[in-house]
Amino acid sequence: MHRLVGLLTLLLPAFVYAQTSYKLPIELSEISGLEKWTDSTLIAINDGGNKPILYVLNLSGQIIREITVNATNVDWEAIASDENYLYIGDFGNNMNERKDLCLYRIAKQDLVKDSLVNAEKMSFRYQEQTNFPPSEKQRYFDAEAMTFFEGQLWIFTKNSTKPFDGISYLYTVQFEANANKTIKKTAEIKLNKTSYLKDAITSACTVGNHIVLSTYNRLILMTFPKEGIHMENLYYYPHIQQVEACVYLGQNQYFLSNEKNKYLGPAKFIKLTLP
Repeated sequence: MHRLVGLLTLLLPAFVYAQTSYKLPIELSEISGLEKWTDSTLIAINDGGNKPILYVLNLSGQIIREITVNATNVDWEAIASDENYLYIGDFGNNMNERKDLCLYRIAKQDLVKDSLVNAEKMSFRYQEQTNFPPSEKQRYFDAEAMTFFEGQLWIFTKNSTKPFDGISYLYTVQFEANANKTIKKTAEIKLNKTSYLKDAITSACTVGNHIVLSTYNRLILMTFPKEGIHMENLYYYPHIQQVEACVYLGQNQYFLSNEKNKYLGPAKFIKLTLP
């Protein structure tokens, strides 16, 4: 495990070689998570209030298969995967008042052949949360970002404090089926104090030995030198977008998803090619 200590954020936007946008089908108007399945397909989920379905997409955002999960979608917000399993984070918590947070784990071999799959469940709570909801200045317990990195799930919480202080809590978690665990904060990730729209973390993906985080206005590259964590801005979006998920497909290609928004338009699927 890397030593997680002080952080440094640099304001270094990258030039974009290519950006292609696709309108997503109505079934994915509330897309909240995206993960690589094969070199030519992705898996997507919707957030709370929707059916517990995994959508297999091609690289133009078209649905080519649906897989129902034998689980409840209270507020699915992120998916991640390792060699053998797909993980779903049911930890959306806008009001910071949920007491039923959980993770689901599905065997990949089941996803290959079945249209209805079972999921193992791990319930959890955050050790640092003692009030439901906490005071507005302590609202660190919503989450939309998760990735599998160095043998663990890394969960980054989405800050909704008032006043906004730009801090995300990082939790590193080993999945245990049928467990009910209390998980302890591993580190604090401090972005800027500008606003929720710029500095609240909305998704995470693993890129080799790095992690890429998204907010509503940029992608952030997280690296791990000997002295701790280093962060720099990888790419600024042309305008504020409701980016809910990011995934890396290799060859400097990132795929982003935008939830439907009455101001920003229909749900979108965006392909970025960075230097």
